[in-house]
Formats: sequence, structure tokens, C-alpha cells
Amino acid sequence: MNPPERLPVSIQTLHAELADRAWTGNFQEIMRSGGTPYKRKVKDRAYWYWQPTTKAGIRPSARYLGPDSPDLRRRIQERMNLAAARKDRIELVRALRSARLPTPDGLSGNVLAALADAGAFRLRAVAVGSVAFQCYGPMLGFRAPGDLGRTGDDDIGRIPSISLAVDDEIDADLLTVLRTADPGFEAVPSPFNARLAMRYAIRAGTQETFSVDVLAPLRGPDRSGPTPLKALRGDAQLIRFLDFLIYKEIEAVVLHGPGVPVRIPAPERFAVHKLIVSRRRLRSAAGQAKARKDLAQAGILLQVLADDRPDDLDVAWRELLDRGPAWRQAAIQARQALPPNLCDILKEPK
Repeated sequence: MNPPERLPVSIQTLHAELADRAWTGNFQEIMRSGGTPYKRKVKDRAYWYWQPTTKAGIRPSARYLGPDSPDLRRRIQERMNLAAARKDRIELVRALRSARLPTPDGLSGNVLAALADAGAFRLRAVAVGSVAFQCYGPMLGFRAPGDLGRTGDDDIGRIPSISLAVDDEIDADLLTVLRTADPGFEAVPSPFNARLAMRYAIRAGTQETFSVDVLAPLRGPDRSGPTPLKALRGDAQLIRFLDFLIYKEIEAVVLHGPGVPVRIPAPERFAVHKLIVSRRRLRSAAGQAKARKDLAQAGILLQVLADDRPDDLDVAWRELLDRGPAWRQAAIQARQALPPNLCDILKEPK
């Protein structure tokens, strides 16, 4: 596999500025109607909330902002003009688009924007799959082939236990939020429990043309059917290995509209997780095509991370191997499917 084309540092800097402005704007839009920030401790960790102003004797629910950090405290303090900030962000997106950076298709971008506006990513939902891969190029300074970032769906993951600390919900139920992006969205019932949604899709006749899969980690014994996600006010499919992928997620921005603030997996976790996922797709022709894409995405990230963040990559790989025999076996099998030069990047387990 040939090394990916590297992007100029100036493009990376511009992209980082857009991401920061997008996330700053995300908090300002919550705070624009007035209120007060406050900090609360949950299990020895500090979290920030915004208490909106009481109106007509009604005290609105507090809104979750995130875990305490210097960046979050700075964003809470910043109060810029929203209209001017939005215009500046649109100009930054336009400049990055002109540099041929990957962008989502219109519907995917509208779905992500609707989820962001409703508060999904503020509440620790994580965009996974090809949407996340689109974000890594400008973040890490490389350009990938365009087909590796294309997608016909949006996958969103979330760990249900986070709700215990966050104690907040998106503005409307998930199906209502998705219908602001496209009124054709319907909840596809689970074959195991028709009252829960297996996914959310747009159909043309009997064919699904676009879908949103909401995912949650499956731990312990196999079990069928979705699980409700309180914070997202929708239902999620339970899948293996997801807890590793979305642990310690990071902030990013999608190049759509004024820039959509999203959370995505850490790139080193995405890379090694894709190796495992690729091995689980080999039972059908369609799955094999997706497996080849998984390996291609992982391969590019492995090359970049081996040069720029080798310690981060090594830590993620070792953690994967240490998660248990099933994880270790899947990881080793996936490693063997890589070209020799990439296989050598991941150390042989002892």
C-alpha cells in the first residue's frame, strides 16, 4: 500500500480552527437565551451544566455541557456574536472544500447537523464509520482516496451508562429529529421486539435508500433485540467491540454548512477496531466488499499513525490484545490480512 498524500500544515491549522469554532458555537447557542453555568461532581469527576433563565415562573431543565476541562471553561467564557461567528465558519468550510477535503453527501450532512442541533453530540453520541474517517484526513494531515470516505448511511454509537452522569436528553425523540433532515425517515421495527426500532431509514418502495443505525456496546452473553437509549430518546442495536471504539472519543467537525460539531472515535482506536470488524464481515459478498474498505481505511491510518503517533497506536493495539481471548484472536487474525509492511507496524503479541 502506497503512503497517503500529505496535506500542508496550513490546511490542518485551518481545519483545527473550524473545529474549535464549531464546538464553541455549539455551546453559545445553548447559552444565547441567558442563564448561568455551574459545575457538578459525579463519582469524583466534575461536569459543567447550563441552567437557563427561569421564564414565567417555569425553571427549564439544566443542559449538559461536558466534563470539566480548560477548553470547556474557555468556551463557556467566550461570548461572540452568533451571526458573525456563523458567517466566519461558513467561509472556513468553503476554504477547506476548495482544498478538496472530503465532505458528506447532502443528506448525510443534514442528518448530522440535525443530530448536532438537537444536542446528540454534546451528550456524548459518537459518529462512527466513514463519516469519522472523513474527519481524520484534515485532522492528521493526509488525503485519502475519495471512495474510502463515501457512505450511504450514518452510524451513531453511544455508551448507555454515560446517561447516569449526563442526566440530559436531546430536544425531541430521535425519529422527530431525523425527520427535520428528511421527512421520509421511518423507524424500522426490530424483528425481536416490534415496539423498538432496529434502525431509522428512508425507503423507496421496499428498498432502503438511506439509514441511520444507532449502536450501543454489547457486553456479556449474546442477546437479541435493540435497547432504549434514554439520552438520545431512541433505540440502539447492541454490537460487540463497540465499547473499545467509542471510549475516550474526540471532538471533530464535518464540512457541511457552517461546520457540524461531532464526536468521533480516537483515530488509533478506529484503525485497530476496523481490523476486527473486517474479519466479521466475510460471510457474504456484500460483507466482503465492506471488509476490503475496512482494511483500506485501517491501512491508511496505520501508516500515518506509525509516523506521527506511534505511542498512541501501540497503546491502543496492546489494550485490544489485553481485552480477552476472543478479542486477541480476532485482532491477530485481522493483522495477518494486512500487507507485510503494515503488518510489521503492529507488534507481534508475545
